[in-house]
Amino acid sequence: MSTIALFGGSGRTGERVLERLLNQGHDVKLLTRHSMDSKEGVNEIIGDATDQAAVLETVQSADFVISALGTDKQNVLSTFTPLVIEAMKQFNITRIITVGTAGILQAHDSDNYRFETKESKRTMTTAAEDHARAYELLRDSGLSFTIICPTQLIDEQSTGEIIVSKEVLGTKHSGPISRDDVADLVMACLTDDDYVGHRVGITTES
Repeated sequence: MSTIALFGGSGRTGERVLERLLNQGHDVKLLTRHSMDSKEGVNEIIGDATDQAAVLETVQSADFVISALGTDKQNVLSTFTPLVIEAMKQFNITRIITVGTAGILQAHDSDNYRFETKESKRTMTTAAEDHARAYELLRDSGLSFTIICPTQLIDEQSTGEIIVSKEVLGTKHSGPISRDDVADLVMACLTDDDYVGHRVGITTES
């Protein structure tokens, strides 16, 4: 099994990723601001994802990096992403999987991001702008990245057909997607290289 550097593992999507990593026997280096319940296989690093030293410590000796970090209107992703790219290059780690938002997928009818068009149902774009900057940094980094881009996240099971697609959303009639389905896709990307170098839309047909 592998050693995974995990960021955002205490969030509602990240905790599901953490659970799956442990169930599959991976060792996890988890950066967290507050200590969580001790779990076998988890090496907690107490710190902040915008702190260079904490990011370096988390990434060191890892085989893969996974981030389920959200954005808090303080451009946390724009700050974190250059730090994790630098750390990965320093320690010769090439593979990173992150959870973004469907707003940064390419729109169907233009070269714009979805959040820049009427295709997106969101009226506030602050979070999407932060996610877009993170995507652009990863795209230009030379790393083997995958950004999983869900529509509205729900804690319940998904209803309807789950659609996974590269670069664009697979339907113009999208519905909500379960955090569990997103976590499952993160795990699949650890062993399936089909989505390397891509934004990956995940949604349901509404």
